[in-house]
Amino acid sequence: MAIEHDFFGIIDETASGGLAWDDTVELGDQAIDVELLADDESRVPEFALDSAAALIQALEGFDARARDALVAELSSRQSATSSYIDEHVEKLGDSLVDLLVHNSGDIAIDVLRSLQLLTVVLQVDHADEDEVFATFDYSIAPDESDALLTVSFDVRGDVVAVETSGE
Repeated sequence: MAIEHDFFGIIDETASGGLAWDDTVELGDQAIDVELLADDESRVPEFALDSAAALIQALEGFDARARDALVAELSSRQSATSSYIDEHVEKLGDSLVDLLVHNSGDIAIDVLRSLQLLTVVLQVDHADEDEVFATFDYSIAPDESDALLTVSFDVRGDVVAVETSGE
């Protein structure tokens, strides 16, 4: 059975009894795919849908928080963020400069500033404080690489993980 929410409208039920909704939202001059998912509709509390709506409405602020978390990871050479940057500096070489929005001379910061937010996935049946509620997928070169840098938030809006995926 589909459910209705003030912000999302009708949220469709999946064949397996979950929920699915998607849309494209604008953030600056970027179009971001936003997906709301739940494996089990019965595990979706109303406050989780309200939290998901609030996150979408404050997407710019959450993007800034995610990028701050990425910058904080630069202090560790073994972090997912450092590994992602090192991999792309090596792989893209001189062509990386063409992808940078800012060119301050600090390549790590310039890469982080130039990341494109591609997708936000909201897992509204993961509303416990120790679960991943939202993921933000970033890429420096989405047309050239499947590698993503993913920042995960809990339902309170705290960053809980930074990971790499793809390739």
